[in-house]
Amino acid sequence: MIKNITNLLEQMIQKHPGILVAAVVTIEDGMSIAEMGRHPEIDTAAVSAYLASIVKSNSKAIGLLAESRESDDLLITTNKYHFVIRRMADLPIFTFYMTTKEKWLAIADTLMQ
Repeated sequence: MIKNITNLLEQMIQKHPGILVAAVVTIEDGMSIAEMGRHPEIDTAAVSAYLASIVKSNSKAIGLLAESRESDDLLITTNKYHFVIRRMADLPIFTFYMTTKEKWLAIADTLMQ
């Protein structure tokens, strides 16, 4: 199964040059189940661990603010990049990808589904 996920991430990154990093990560400990990236200088495993804490914090905040509903996506933007995080329904994992600002979020969103 992990090999299949890794292959899917690799195909996605090869087909869409604006996607720099993609990973499937466990929420509890932030470990990458599968990861793929274009740039070796980006430590995807370290990023995954930090993003897991954001996903957990977001769940707590949404629970307080929105009657215990789950958020669909988290979007973090910088002056150069977009980070899109999607929690997988009924699974203790999330997916994330990092794109250049030029990459269309709508296309990237379609890929994540």
